[in-house]
Amino acid sequence: MVANQSTPAGILDPDFLQGVVRQASYQCRADGSCFYLWDSEKERMSLVATHNLQHVPWDDGLPGRVMSSRETMTEICPDRSVALAAPLIWRDAARGVLIVFDGDPKRTFRERDAALLQSLADMTASVAQQNERLARMTTQFRTLHTIDVALSSSLELERVLDMILEKAAELVGAEHGSLRQLDPESGKLVIRAHYGDGWTSDKLAYTPRIGQGIARWVAENRRPYLSPDVRDDPLNVVLFEDMRSNISVPLQYGLQDPSKPDSLLGVLLLESSRVAAFDQQDVELLEALAQEAVIAIQNASQHQKLLAEQEKRLAAEKWAMMGQAATALAHRINNLMGIVPVSARETMRSLAKLETPDSERLWIEGNLERIERNARFVLKLSEALFRPFKHSGPAARLDVNHLLDEALEAADLSEQIEVIRNFEKQLPMVNCSLLLLDIFLELITNARKAMEDQDLRRLQVGTRSDQDDAGLWVVVEIKDTGRGISPGQRVHLWDMFQQSENGLGFGLWWLRTFIERQGGSIKCHSEPGKGAAFLVRLPASIGREQMVE
Repeated sequence: MVANQSTPAGILDPDFLQGVVRQASYQCRADGSCFYLWDSEKERMSLVATHNLQHVPWDDGLPGRVMSSRETMTEICPDRSVALAAPLIWRDAARGVLIVFDGDPKRTFRERDAALLQSLADMTASVAQQNERLARMTTQFRTLHTIDVALSSSLELERVLDMILEKAAELVGAEHGSLRQLDPESGKLVIRAHYGDGWTSDKLAYTPRIGQGIARWVAENRRPYLSPDVRDDPLNVVLFEDMRSNISVPLQYGLQDPSKPDSLLGVLLLESSRVAAFDQQDVELLEALAQEAVIAIQNASQHQKLLAEQEKRLAAEKWAMMGQAATALAHRINNLMGIVPVSARETMRSLAKLETPDSERLWIEGNLERIERNARFVLKLSEALFRPFKHSGPAARLDVNHLLDEALEAADLSEQIEVIRNFEKQLPMVNCSLLLLDIFLELITNARKAMEDQDLRRLQVGTRSDQDDAGLWVVVEIKDTGRGISPGQRVHLWDMFQQSENGLGFGLWWLRTFIERQGGSIKCHSEPGKGAAFLVRLPASIGREQMVE
């Protein structure tokens, strides 16, 4: 909306106003005239144009009385001159006063004079309205161009959604707004972006049900909705008490056949504290913006999918390459080192049959034991390297809650550890290798080790489902009250050979590589002394192709 929209003073040309007061004097055959307009910035009436006015003969209260009455008024001035005043009604409110006066105390202004003066005031209001409309259209078209450029410059979906809402509010002068995206699985309208002050967690969590709210009506009917006064609108759901009017448009593609069930992406809803703040022109502008927004959303969503697929392919290639290298290395190690422990034992038995000084025997036995111990460690290292790449059969639909129960039982946790399970019921299944059980067991075992020297030993294991543009996800959180991980350690947390206490340095590296291979992700949040939380995110099997091991 144009600046200073609550007053016509900023959109009426001074020369035009000068012509109006001059015509008022001529048409009413008066000695002089003037125009007052309401100045919203100073919150007072301002004298903006005069004709043959040497001084103001009427008292200061005359403009205010005329604005309050909203009718033409004749008054005798203190100097006995006669004044005729007419209100300027603009946007359903008195915004100014046009006054003519005559110095002859016997002058009588007739009904014709009052009608002429009111006509000039009405004409001025009409010009103000047209000027405002033109100024608003110019500003809005410039804004649409800016929006078009801005939306095409970003492929980050969250940024695109925020930008759409922000620019839409700017376009029509809204104070609050929301962009709700349709969840095709549940049919819910979920807030993805919000604008303005006063948004709380309860308001952000609100999702309109079928037949409830203006946004839901727009989604169901695929048509814009304009509410001049929401207080009289039975569809309105009050989230902000001071909002008085709103406007809402659907975000949809395929306008040739908008009735298709998959054509709706979401709903854009904007609100204002002013009654009748929006008009049909705003509806048309928001519909134009909605088409730009749909293209931007589709581009950003497609970009995210391409990035996800690229990451998935890279993880698969890395997994395959590392698997080949690890398998070859493991076989090589087993062939070379497998005989060493056996040979050490045979040498030890042969040594027992020989007569050897005690000092030499102890030295030889010590070395043979060290050789056997080191050889077995190398073989164990080889097994740890090779284990993640062992073929465990095709991917299967797995119940994550059940796998976590199995992992907790296999971890053999002591009674000193308090285990808190917070599993979501009806959790979607996942398509994954059975090695997922080893993943959970590894994380739980690491948590157990991290809490060994802690007074408080609490392990929280939780699951939940999550939805975004990429689809449905299963999220697993494993949180402990252990020693925590320093920032320096977190930098290299996922690197190979980052050996931890009692570890071989493969655990977290192969764990993350495996999860990425399944199309998921894993993150760690931790502070020294405050424990650690690992968040595993896996694609749900609903509506997805089964993954190939």
